[in-house]
Amino acid sequence: MHATHENGTRQREALAWQSALDQALAAHGGEAALAYYPHVANAFPSSAPNPYAPEFPLLDLRKLKSWATHRGWHVRPAPERAPDNSPHNNRYRPPLHFSRRPSSH
Repeated sequence: MHATHENGTRQREALAWQSALDQALAAHGGEAALAYYPHVANAFPSSAPNPYAPEFPLLDLRKLKSWATHRGWHVRPAPERAPDNSPHNNRYRPPLHFSRRPSSH
């Protein structure tokens, strides 16, 4: 019962992070956006533990890409976009670059 409650809480938290990401991308209005790994990993956590940064969940990139594609975005890790002095500059938790997919209309 306890594990089920924790899973339900984790799923609700992930959905809240996904909603926040969706709103941020919609409000951004540009053709490209950058998001930090911890924010996106909280929205799309893997069921596996993160051996590189235990304070953050491991990102489920497959789920993220599916979600992004459904919303008209292409997403990829972008370690080259992290400032050298940023706490987010880590090869195991790079920022994520979102770019609008061409419209099919």
